[in-house]
Amino acid sequence: MSTSEATNSMHVDVSAIFTSIDRNKDGRLTFSDLRMGFKDMGIDISDHDLKTMMHEVDQDGDGAINFSEMLTIMVRMHKKARENMDLMRVFEIMDKDGNKRISRSELKKALKLYTNKKVTPDELESIMNEVDFDRDGYISFVEFAHCVHLFK
Repeated sequence: MSTSEATNSMHVDVSAIFTSIDRNKDGRLTFSDLRMGFKDMGIDISDHDLKTMMHEVDQDGDGAINFSEMLTIMVRMHKKARENMDLMRVFEIMDKDGNKRISRSELKKALKLYTNKKVTPDELESIMNEVDFDRDGYISFVEFAHCVHLFK
């Protein structure tokens, strides 16, 4: 598929999404429209994040999202989903036993492999204390992704 075909396909997909969310057919999506539409599509986004995203893309400042602004939202969401998939791949590589969490031992092995540095027990404990927010002794994907995003 060429770039222009992919762009046209995305435009059609976003058009269908926009139309389905725009329940009163006024060509504008309010916070409530987006909240309900994203919920219907199974997209979990906090009110704060949705308001922030709307504010960032609302080029005409009318407090609602038009079709071109919706295109921007969808591109951002697609990019974020792709980044999360990449993070998940890295997480799964580090999670050697496949239990959906990274142990101290797995973290130590990954750090040695990818940094080529032997991590001391104190350094390992320090990293775990900073990353393991729920203090269960493991790094979950959410904890892992949060920390990676802090260093971007």
